[in-house]
Amino acid sequence: MTAPLEHMVTAADMAEDADVTQLAVDLVRLAGAQRAAFLDHLWTHSAETESLDRLVNPADTPKAEAVFRAADASGLAARRAQIEATLADHPPAPLARLQSVFPLSDEDAACLYLALAAHEDPGLSTLFAHVSPEGVDYPTPGLAARLFLGRATSAWRHEGAVARWRLLRRMPMGPGRPDRIVLDAGVTEWLCGREGVAPDLLGMVWPVPTPDPLPEWAVERVTQKAAKLIGPDGPGKVTLLVRGGAQSGRKSFAAAVARGLGLPLLAADLSRVAPTDRIEVLLAMHRHCWLIHAAPIIIGDTEGLSLPVDMAPFPVVFQVGQMAVDPSPDQGQPRIEVSLPMPDAKTRAALWRQLCPGSATWSERALQELAQTHAVPPGAITDIAAHAPASPADAARLLRDRTAGVFGTLARQVECPFDLDDLVLPTQLRRVVETLLHEARVRARLWDRVEMKRLFPGGRGLVALFAGPPGTGKTMGAQVLAAELGLDLFRVDSASLVSKYIGETMENVQRLFDRARETDAMLLFDEADGFFARRTELNTSNDRHANQDTGQLLQAIEAFEGIAVLTSNRRRNIDEAFQRRLRYIVDFPTPDEAARGAIWAKVLATFFGDQAAPLMPGINRIAARIEMTGAQIKQSALTAHFAADRAGGVLAITHLLDGIDTELMKEGRALSPRERADLEAVQ
Repeated sequence: MTAPLEHMVTAADMAEDADVTQLAVDLVRLAGAQRAAFLDHLWTHSAETESLDRLVNPADTPKAEAVFRAADASGLAARRAQIEATLADHPPAPLARLQSVFPLSDEDAACLYLALAAHEDPGLSTLFAHVSPEGVDYPTPGLAARLFLGRATSAWRHEGAVARWRLLRRMPMGPGRPDRIVLDAGVTEWLCGREGVAPDLLGMVWPVPTPDPLPEWAVERVTQKAAKLIGPDGPGKVTLLVRGGAQSGRKSFAAAVARGLGLPLLAADLSRVAPTDRIEVLLAMHRHCWLIHAAPIIIGDTEGLSLPVDMAPFPVVFQVGQMAVDPSPDQGQPRIEVSLPMPDAKTRAALWRQLCPGSATWSERALQELAQTHAVPPGAITDIAAHAPASPADAARLLRDRTAGVFGTLARQVECPFDLDDLVLPTQLRRVVETLLHEARVRARLWDRVEMKRLFPGGRGLVALFAGPPGTGKTMGAQVLAAELGLDLFRVDSASLVSKYIGETMENVQRLFDRARETDAMLLFDEADGFFARRTELNTSNDRHANQDTGQLLQAIEAFEGIAVLTSNRRRNIDEAFQRRLRYIVDFPTPDEAARGAIWAKVLATFFGDQAAPLMPGINRIAARIEMTGAQIKQSALTAHFAADRAGGVLAITHLLDGIDTELMKEGRALSPRERADLEAVQ
């Protein structure tokens, strides 16, 4: 297949040749009339020939018919030759163009003309019944051979273009009857000047609109590179693999490049097709693209799926891929790969203004905060804008709603009911957390600067490690960050992420980060030493694979540009090479006396309100004398609440000591009678 792109015929080109199908009908009628004249001559002559002799030496042969046609002076041959010349030589006649795109043999063309004429003029069945060598009233390869070729062999060739490209199909007509040849519905539509999606591709294929490209997209550079490859000095073909997460604009980017090449874009989603039918859809897609002069973009799994090597795909093919998923190349075509970046805050703000009419009433400050806080792909903004949010806060809520269930079993959403005032920390540690929070809010401004992107080509994510003993507020710290930033927090489930099967862990990791990137969610790796453990010596093959998984996980989180928090009770168990790459490492200490007093006051006020005020001297004594973590204080207060409720609802110091005893016994320690008496005495 060598037809250059600039010579492809389109429906607009064929508007001047709307009568091409009638010419095909006239051609078949004339060919039928020639055969009818020959048969009439035979029947007239047959009276002079014995019946037995006709059986031994049949008169209806291609050779005899050719001799008769050569001597026929009726003018049928001249009229037929005139129509054939019109069909073949008057550009851009569709049938002639079809033959240049899919090189048709004489046999192929004969079958095509016959099937097209039968489709356009059902009245030809009477003629077919009269002239068919098989005695049927419908088009067959045998009839095509006698009308057009003058040879006895069948016109249908399984290796021919009409068969392999499914331009025609053979329809079984029952035992003892020859197959009927039927023109493919999509080819019929094209020949009739209608350029819409072929009927057999409806629901699976659609035209892709071409919006204005985003500033971050290298449309011009990619278009120039592709044009060079398909130009006269290149190989004449190219596959463009467009990587990116869901809603990153991969189809829109491809449409922009296709437009630069002078082509519309037609998408085919193989996920909508049964696996057994995908090769047929792929074939029909490429055939349709050749006919209408459009570039295809293939969505879905194409592994092991391609046209036979001698059937040329359309010269420009787009494929969609995830950031780390590599669709198989289409038949070894030269390939261009491009990864779409997340649009920066400035672009996101412009998209909100462009796509959401209600944003005209939003303040510039609120809009900028929405764009900076929620680093979402353009498709997400398009979806949310369709809901006509009334305010940036409404848009942020809708953005968060769309993340529900997106991680499946890989991560679970964590409620974030706390704010920064709930977090009781030493002064220096609190300043670190506040700086971390500020960076999370405004970091988009820094990374939007070209010189900063050059200085930090990777590692632009915000990943922090919260380390410290159990119950010191590490998970709560992550919840506070998420709540303050207005982001959803998802705790990664190690049981779902880590697999005993080689390679599966990394696939899960990649899925996790792809979905986090698409949804702008904040990730929490609780007990992170289980994920990011130090690599061990290679004593067994299991050690090697475990180290490989750890290394790939470290690379994945380092490349993650979102926000993630790791918590660990055993910081020393986390790989040192990874610790050096973290933006923040925050050590949460066991609370001192002042911190314990503040935590007791906050927790008891929540549980008991003003009831706790008379007990504050005793509570302060408890905070000074008993070392407990924030989690233990909260659990002690919970037990005290139920103890007080059981006693009538009035809190007493004994209820608090009962709760403290319950918590301390979990560690194998408890208040001595003397300690208890001493604390009870303080009211």
